[in-house]
Amino acid sequence: MSLKNKFFLGAALTLVCLSCTRKPERVLKVLTFRDRQSSALRAALPVFEKEFSVRVQFDDIPASTVATKMMTDLAAGGTYDVYAVDEPFIPQFHEALLPVEQWPRVSAQDDLSGFESKAIEAARFQGVTVGLPVNGNVYQYIFRKDLFEESNEQVKFQKQYNRPLKPATNFTELLELAQFFHRPPKLYGFAPFTKMSEGTTVELLWLLAGFGYKPGATHIDTPTVARALELYDALLKTAPKAARAWHHTERMSAYAKGRVAQMMTWNSFFFDLEDEHKSLVVGRTGYAPSPGSEANGIAGTWIAGIRKNSAEAELAATFVRWWTSKDVNEGLIPKGLSTARADLLTRSDLATKFPWLGSTHLNFNTAFLRPRHKQYRSTSDDLSKAFTRWIAGQKNLSETASDIQAALGRMNELALSGTQRQGAH
Repeated sequence: MSLKNKFFLGAALTLVCLSCTRKPERVLKVLTFRDRQSSALRAALPVFEKEFSVRVQFDDIPASTVATKMMTDLAAGGTYDVYAVDEPFIPQFHEALLPVEQWPRVSAQDDLSGFESKAIEAARFQGVTVGLPVNGNVYQYIFRKDLFEESNEQVKFQKQYNRPLKPATNFTELLELAQFFHRPPKLYGFAPFTKMSEGTTVELLWLLAGFGYKPGATHIDTPTVARALELYDALLKTAPKAARAWHHTERMSAYAKGRVAQMMTWNSFFFDLEDEHKSLVVGRTGYAPSPGSEANGIAGTWIAGIRKNSAEAELAATFVRWWTSKDVNEGLIPKGLSTARADLLTRSDLATKFPWLGSTHLNFNTAFLRPRHKQYRSTSDDLSKAFTRWIAGQKNLSETASDIQAALGRMNELALSGTQRQGAH
């Protein structure tokens, strides 16, 4: 054998030996929702990967498709180690997730400290906590504080309504403010959510909660539903005509352009309202508790859970704890994270830079969760269809109130049966 051939043979054997001794790359597969927050987390992943010598396969997809993707993946045996699950779908998937109490190493009490109590409640079903909160979203009230603080506006409002111009604390005030600021085509009093989706279910539950309904806990009669719809119809009259088919994109755009005086929305949109590249109302928004009853904000927390039969459960637990840790959350807030950590939402130094943090904490304290049961998606679709058909003028008020009351009855019945099972558990 020639010297040259001996050299190449030796080199090949060396490579074979190295490949035999080298440990295979550890891969952690994560399925989550796509938004500004997931982009911020993706940018931070190299820190975790380097520290723990692992590659994170981070699949972020549109939020509306995550539950379907998870269902498909689990039906095929499960390929992801970590799933992000939106609050209303936790009952549907809780049996596939490893209880936090069974996560390797750290006790559940250590894991749960520091979070908003409502966010932890969202992560729990039938007495079992199945993940940690990674997104603390609350449906809450915002208003154009520059308009509310303008002296001429204050004088006109006081004269017309015989009370000071200030943010709404109940639905009567909300409507009066909407009508006062309704000045088309430049300014409108309210920005509704009217496109058929989970968003219209949230809008409807918020509306009904303002009339005393507690989702999953109390009954509401048809006349009360009708009164709530009549109020919403009056609010719709203070919005642009095109607003009868608005999703998040359209209404947040209208607000960011300075064309809306007040609205209800998720705090995950607030960061962009204070971005001068995306908003014409930077520094002009006030953040406040939701008007209405004492508990009519909605907590929309996402959690990160671990697949029960994941071969990387220990690594997955380490990753979720890192993702939800105080230090990582604090670093991601300036990049758009909606944290669920009370120990950060109540920090005065952070609230100075991000003024919605304090109101998010206040709204968490009075927020409710959507009804807890495995068939939430179908009951939500029923409510959304009834509400949007009425908004589109396809059904009259009495028919719609009856349809909504029946759908709420089914939703409550399912939630109650889940509660009874939880008590038995």
